[in-house]
Amino acid sequence: MSGPILDTLPKLLAHNAARHGGEIALREKQFGIWRSTSWSQYHERTRAIALGLRALGIGAGDVVGLIGDNRPDWVMGEIAAHAAGARSLGIYRDALDDEVAYLLEFAGAKLVLAEDEEQVDKLLNISDRVPTLRHIVYADPRGMRKHDDPRLLPLDTLVKQGLELGLAQPRLYEQMVAATRGEDVAILCTTSGTTARPKLAMLTGGALIRHCRSYLAADPK
Repeated sequence: MSGPILDTLPKLLAHNAARHGGEIALREKQFGIWRSTSWSQYHERTRAIALGLRALGIGAGDVVGLIGDNRPDWVMGEIAAHAAGARSLGIYRDALDDEVAYLLEFAGAKLVLAEDEEQVDKLLNISDRVPTLRHIVYADPRGMRKHDDPRLLPLDTLVKQGLELGLAQPRLYEQMVAATRGEDVAILCTTSGTTARPKLAMLTGGALIRHCRSYLAADPK
């Protein structure tokens, strides 16, 4: 008997959390110490972020930008965006203001998950060039007290809103994940932009997973 169709990252994460909940999924070094995240913790935080995005009105076809360090919250934010039906757009943390503005405007991003004050400053500096940008969610609150913009939202608050929505509608996230389709565009990948403006390649979740499976079949890790 065949198993479930795991053709999107949210489906794959839910599957791994159900089968390997207590095992280590991610590690991050903080102050020189490696801290672990289990598959269950990975899934629950992703679920809360996805429901928080839904509470803000993010849905099918919307674009969620991500800019910051390569961290667990970045990965969780991307999968959460897919669970909400949105497309993720990763942007290099050292991208200049003009590059960030161009990509967000071209993609029509509605929300950006930003790492810290440095990235938030970029987004506020270019906000007049990105009229679609409604929400700027930031992970690191240090230095943010000086800002007063209605679009700013701490990631912890977004997570709290997601948890509240999950309590009110316990089956909502599972329904959202089940509705994701492998043939839908999930990731907008930027080209290098060395000779001209970067272009956005459209990648489906199913294509990414098939590529990873093929790679691991040839070179198991």
